[in-house]
Amino acid sequence: MGPVNRGRFPAGHALVSCCPTFSDPYQEHAMADLAFVVTTVAVFALVVLVARGVAKL
Repeated sequence: MGPVNRGRFPAGHALVSCCPTFSDPYQEHAMADLAFVVTTVAVFALVVLVARGVAKL
């Protein structure tokens, strides 16, 4: 049984632009890990700056 066409798109139309996919599933996890590491380093850097500012008071 083929896909159901509900009249929104012509038959055989692919919705590629609405649903981006990654060719390598591990790339998605690597990007998430990198974002987590960068965010963690940025938070600690902010904490250090705040601590130095408080110490000067």
